Amino acid sequence: MCALMLVVFWATLNVQVDHTASEALRRLTVRETVGNHFSEVIVDALHRYYVQNHSSTMITRLATVSRATFDLQSDIMDEVMQRTSHSIAYVFGATNQNSRRPRFFNIAFIDGYGAFEQLFRSLDPAYNDFSGYYLIVLTAIGQLLPQTLQRIFGFLWSLNVVNVNIVTADLEDHSHWQSVLMYTYYPYRAGACEQIKPHLVHRFRKGQRLDEVVEIFPNKLDDFHGCRITVGTFHLPPYMLIRHHMANTSTELSWIRSKTDDLELGHGVEGDLLVALARKLNFSVRLVVPDDRELWGVAGELGPNGSYPEATGCIRLVVSERVNLTFGRFAIRGDLNLVMKHSRSYYTVPMVFALSAGRPYTPFEKLFRPFARSTWLGLVCLLLIGVAVIAILRFTCIPESVRSFVYGRGVRLPLLNLLIVLFGGSMVRLPSRNFARSLLSLWMGYCLVLRSLYQGSLFEYLQEKKNFSHPQTVLGLLADSYSVYSMRGVAKNLDLLPRVYSQVNWLPDDDVHVEGLLHDLRSYRFRGALFTDVDRVAFFNRHHFRAGYVHIVREVLVHLQIGFYYPKKSCLVNVFDREIDNILMSGYFTHRLQHYVTYDFFHRQPYHHVPSPLTNDQLIGCYETLAVLLVTALAVLLLELGSLWWRPLRRTLVFLHAE
Repeated sequence: MCALMLVVFWATLNVQVDHTASEALRRLTVRETVGNHFSEVIVDALHRYYVQNHSSTMITRLATVSRATFDLQSDIMDEVMQRTSHSIAYVFGATNQNSRRPRFFNIAFIDGYGAFEQLFRSLDPAYNDFSGYYLIVLTAIGQLLPQTLQRIFGFLWSLNVVNVNIVTADLEDHSHWQSVLMYTYYPYRAGACEQIKPHLVHRFRKGQRLDEVVEIFPNKLDDFHGCRITVGTFHLPPYMLIRHHMANTSTELSWIRSKTDDLELGHGVEGDLLVALARKLNFSVRLVVPDDRELWGVAGELGPNGSYPEATGCIRLVVSERVNLTFGRFAIRGDLNLVMKHSRSYYTVPMVFALSAGRPYTPFEKLFRPFARSTWLGLVCLLLIGVAVIAILRFTCIPESVRSFVYGRGVRLPLLNLLIVLFGGSMVRLPSRNFARSLLSLWMGYCLVLRSLYQGSLFEYLQEKKNFSHPQTVLGLLADSYSVYSMRGVAKNLDLLPRVYSQVNWLPDDDVHVEGLLHDLRSYRFRGALFTDVDRVAFFNRHHFRAGYVHIVREVLVHLQIGFYYPKKSCLVNVFDREIDNILMSGYFTHRLQHYVTYDFFHRQPYHHVPSPLTNDQLIGCYETLAVLLVTALAVLLLELGSLWWRPLRRTLVFLHAE
């Protein structure tokens, strides 16, 4: 009996030893065959795509099924790094390792869906660029089920990881037919938008040379095949013009390739840019307008689960991934870059103060317009000199012969004669001495030139529409007690200007209020200033210049770099940036901008005089002057009549008449 048990134990031990030996031999065979073939495919992909950029390549791995797959991953990694270490720098570590910029080139080694999900669920857009290259080496035991590929690609699409390939093989197949398979997926296909299906890129057979014609990382987003891109935006001239406000929060607008008319996306320079991108990349557009009465919105505080529950406006649409992108004079700022991903800047917006042209000249003030202030000052000085000379000659102990020598013998009212000659009247008595006649001739010549210039210029100035100058600097505007207005959405741009920020009256984030304020500024009845962009004012002036136009303060407060904003995990950034660069190089953006704005009104407009009869409105200042003179004459008449009964008044009038 003991002998029988010993025989059975020995047989069992031999079976276990044989099984262990066969497993070791089998694992060694797998490493020498499939492992080498894996490395050849990976090295080819690295040489063709990864060495084009000097960024380091991130290597991550995770094996959760067996130790055998972990060892196989180690062997493949060692061989790959040995064959490419002279051309590629590698970083081996955690998926969220700190880096100067998000990792663009990535290799991941996994042995099943569990390892994949655990590895990729921990990816953070702050450290990993989801639009980069991802090569996933799947070292699974047995044949890979289509359902597993479907789940992997579905999860990758939820992360917006598009440039991805899965390299795998049947590790149980040791025949000469053994091959390495590479799979990927296309999120946008003709008639199948965002329907994720695995696609076999190539079958790399053992012993065959790699075919360089095979495109491992094709440009999957060069053609959207008419699929829909959701855009969050709002009405904001001249950047985005929405003709009709929608009853609900979204409207669907599509574009057909055979259509020759412009895409009915609304207008505006940024709308036209999106139209150009839609034509180039062949996608349709669905517009979504924020439904919380906010335009740009704010991000708010970061929530516990990585979301932004307090976000509003278009920022809320982006961070919640309800839209693929947003635009509408979105300033590229550091606080927004923390929660969203920005595109390349395609335009710089100068932010200024818009204000009215200043108080118009009254008809009476226009009478003083023909001469500059220095000319009027010179005339007044000459009159004062004449009056002073006459006063000195009259009220000092100067002989009568001297007075007769200066302004003539028998001239009783030299001051009145001075004014009569100034206004072109005739003198009753002329001086008889040569010196007095010479003085009179010089004064008459001066007054003749002065009156001719005045009358010639006055004809044009009475017809000219002229205003006083508005403040030319921000400090001058604030010192002049202007009311300052701005939309709340641009408050961040005024944070660094505390003196301005403290005086701002905030408007609701709606262009209707801006439009109404611009109408008030155009009418000269409103003493205020609006903080806005130059192009918004130029757009308004282009369409309302007949009733007056809005001016700007030449001093620019802020220059805004504007662009698109995408979710952090968006895959559209690189392809859109490439096309935006091409559009900017062609001059398309500035060309389209000229269709919406006119900057001519910001320059001094020359006055082109066309001879025309003067109207009563233009002569009101003359009528007012005449009325004042008539009232003065009437007052003097009443004083003379009253002097018949009031002796002191009569003596004063007699003295003035004598002098």
